[in-house]
Amino acid sequence: MFLGDNLISWSSRRQTTVSCSSAEAEYRALAAVVAESCWVRHLLQELHRPISTATVVFCDNVSAVYLAHNPVQHRRTKHIELDIHFVHEKVALGAVRVLHVPSSSQ
Repeated sequence: MFLGDNLISWSSRRQTTVSCSSAEAEYRALAAVVAESCWVRHLLQELHRPISTATVVFCDNVSAVYLAHNPVQHRRTKHIELDIHFVHEKVALGAVRVLHVPSSSQ
């Protein structure tokens, strides 16, 4: 995670649950990033340095980006419903923007 040009957070770890698809795995990771970005935004607000623009999150999985923007629940996504509602809320409030980035650009 970057704040301006400065790296402020980085991590890599195994997911604690087994995912049935790459979209599900990417979406769970996306929800974790959104949660951490919300925590950083709240911390900066407490330090009287609020951020007025949306946090931009890049994701290389088109299906995960689609799920972040599409409020319609699908039968195949019932088991990640909490993550979907959480990310939808942050996107709807304008706190987060989820954009697609090709894997080759990472």
